Amino acid sequence: MNLFERLKTDLLHARRGGAETAAAAGSLRVLVGEAEGLQKSARRQRIGPLDDAETLSLIRKTVVGLDEATSQATSLGRDTTAAWAERALLAAYLPAAMTATELDQAILEVLRRQPGAKLGDVMRVLQAEHRGRYDGNTARLRAQALLGDAGVASVR
Repeated sequence: MNLFERLKTDLLHARRGGAETAAAAGSLRVLVGEAEGLQKSARRQRIGPLDDAETLSLIRKTVVGLDEATSQATSLGRDTTAAWAERALLAAYLPAAMTATELDQAILEVLRRQPGAKLGDVMRVLQAEHRGRYDGNTARLRAQALLGDAGVASVR
């Protein structure tokens, strides 16, 4: 079962769950609706159904929007309990973030496989192999530091 199908199944279960899962059902309904809208677009008709990467991208976009809304609401002194609950629900679908040690190991693995790799090379491999599991700025800084330790110029 791909991620989009899992979202639809979870939505069905949340709808059947009664009052205690009503908020989850609402959040999932919006997300599934957006995903279905993408799937029905003319361009998607030629390509086929959403894959997991596209569904994850949609979830990430929603989580980032929630983060921004929560930040604004907090600065205005508003209650953000529901937004945090929705964020936690959606974040459960995202892959686990890499720890600093895992990120360093991934960068070192790239450097082992590609001696003489530059910063751009490292970032391209990280993006291809670990998309969405790390913060890009943190990865760039760690890669620059590790490239410097290895005596490689970090020029792209």
